Amino acid sequence: MDEPLSNLDAKLRAEMRTELQRLQEELGVTTIYVTHDQTEAMTMGDRVAVLDDGELQQVGTPLDCYHRPNNLFVAGFIGEPSMNFFDGSLEGGTFRGDGFDYPLSDATRDQLGGASALTLGIRPEDIEVGERRSGDRTFDAEVVVVEPQGNENTVHLRFAEGREGTRFTATTTGRSRVESGDRTTVSFPEDAIHLFDGETGNALKNRELPSNRAIGAFISD
Repeated sequence: MDEPLSNLDAKLRAEMRTELQRLQEELGVTTIYVTHDQTEAMTMGDRVAVLDDGELQQVGTPLDCYHRPNNLFVAGFIGEPSMNFFDGSLEGGTFRGDGFDYPLSDATRDQLGGASALTLGIRPEDIEVGERRSGDRTFDAEVVVVEPQGNENTVHLRFAEGREGTRFTATTTGRSRVESGDRTTVSFPEDAIHLFDGETGNALKNRELPSNRAIGAFISD
């Protein structure tokens, strides 16, 4: 199937996704589904193939591609809001980015293979807002914009000590009370961060998750 739902409105598209899944499971037919819509790929595919300019970047379950991306392209393409990226370097066991220093454990450093130029990535839902942890992985931040969406909020922030351009996004529950202009804290749990080679873009460290559940979906930029 080549983008069969692309011309439908959002409500009908969601209904048809469910119907196509039901039909595929009922008929038991292996199906290749081509789409530019990551939501369709993530919700309908048992295995997902991610393409960039016709080149295969990764094949895996939706959760593998989401939580264990092979490279920066896959990490940034899958997920909404997209993964936050911070460029920096490894100096004396610490990732030094623009506006923050992030100490890395020995176990994490062992996965880096000698790379010094790094990109640190973290999903918005993995950032803890307003929860100060012990240690050096909690940072002062300023709330720039809050987008309420009912059950959750998309919060745009910047590091208090960083330059104007150092912004990132966090997802909080709808009960969160942060507002634009607030000063708060953000924590990046080490088990949630991703690290990519700053030169090749290849993943050096991802979180570990078990594989998931056979309709295939292809998504490309």
